[in-house]
Amino acid sequence: MGMYVASSARARLNEAQAELERHLVTGLDGRCKACGDLEPCRERECLSAVFAGYDELPRRRPGATGVAARTAEAPSGQSWFVR
Repeated sequence: MGMYVASSARARLNEAQAELERHLVTGLDGRCKACGDLEPCRERECLSAVFAGYDELPRRRPGATGVAARTAEAPSGQSWFVR
């Protein structure tokens, strides 16, 4: 069964989606790159509540977090996997 969502609600969800994608990216230290809080950051929790209030889930966009582009490095700059 489909559900009608008003254009104002859809606009709010689109804004929340854009802001959420900024707060998905974390550094190797587990901190949000947008605000610096530990993951999940306070802003991300608030944005998740917006989606829950409309009984919707955020859209997933493959590659948004850039996880594949990261490499695991020790503080010395060497890879953790090098002996």
